[in-house]
Amino acid sequence: MDLLKKINADTLIWTGFSGMFFFVPLANSPVEICGALVLAAWILSGKFLTDVPAWLHSATAVPVIALILLPWVGLAYTPALSDGLHVASKGYYWLYCMAMITVLKTRTCRDLIIRMFLAGLALNSLVSLMQIGGIFPLRYGTPSGLLGISSPWITYSLLLTVGIFIASFYFQRAENRNGRFLPLLLMLLYFVTIGFVGGRSGYVAFILLSPLLVYNIIGRRHILMIVVFSVLAVSILFTFPIVQSRFAAVEKDISLYEQGNINTSVGLRFHMWKIAISEIKKNPLLGIGTAGFRKLWEMNKGDRSLPFFDHPHNSFLYVLVSFGVTGLIALCWLLFVMLQKGWNGRDTPLGFALFAFTLVLTLGSFTDTQILPFPTAMAFTLFAGVAGAIDV
Repeated sequence: MDLLKKINADTLIWTGFSGMFFFVPLANSPVEICGALVLAAWILSGKFLTDVPAWLHSATAVPVIALILLPWVGLAYTPALSDGLHVASKGYYWLYCMAMITVLKTRTCRDLIIRMFLAGLALNSLVSLMQIGGIFPLRYGTPSGLLGISSPWITYSLLLTVGIFIASFYFQRAENRNGRFLPLLLMLLYFVTIGFVGGRSGYVAFILLSPLLVYNIIGRRHILMIVVFSVLAVSILFTFPIVQSRFAAVEKDISLYEQGNINTSVGLRFHMWKIAISEIKKNPLLGIGTAGFRKLWEMNKGDRSLPFFDHPHNSFLYVLVSFGVTGLIALCWLLFVMLQKGWNGRDTPLGFALFAFTLVLTLGSFTDTQILPFPTAMAFTLFAGVAGAIDV
């Protein structure tokens, strides 16, 4: 403990957070290693006690406490106790949110963590491009770089979309042409990569938020120009064959679903949502318990050949079916606070990054349970910490 005090615990914690933001879009294990440094310094220095009052007075405290407690409460009535324990144990992620509150306020270069996120995303994008070029082998059949999760194209496409919007902020705020070169290069790098990844959630988020991107690039609130260039940006996105094929598959999947074939990407989602909503109507207050969806799915999916799923591919339905209305309120409350804080601080790198991340995560959560995959789940807690720390 004395050694930590000499080294300065805040420096260690900030170093750990910088590493976490760098590796979140890159690889999972290094994130956990950096996170271990954060928690070790935070706990052994005693800051986990002295930081409590500041954290409890933050705008994110109440919904975060609810999101920590609900999975443990849900163990009391879950039909899948072992799976539920695994989910509930991940509540320690929120400790990073708490540790962020005070350390961020002591930093002079507060947007270092955002720059680290962009750097890590750029490195993974370069690896992805080398996978496309055949230099590195593909993982999971898609150019997802080094991301080690089972369905990386969804999560990765969302992270790339976040990166595009954050880079556009730095482009807008650059003081000269030389300062705009790197943000422009990053936007192009992320954009080219996303065109090959195949994650429709990221594409939809990009399409819906393209006016914000265009505004940052042209720097003017000229509605006609924003509309024209937004259409142009979306049109360029659709020049990628993979983007075209992924959206063409939606129409085909819907047609097959109407014919009774639900074993498609879209059809399975419709089926999962239908089952989840039916159960929510039966248990609106408490839900079915932590990690209970897998058993619910297996009991009601009908066709035994359909794959296993432990979440309904929608963050809002997931918390509703698991924890009832309380879970939905907690999640929406936290997202609202993050959006509000981000919007109020949109003229700063931290505020805009928070706003962009929360918008993209929210949009992505309608078609996938993005509060569960490690990269976005960890980023969610980290940005929630940013929301609690910034004074806007």
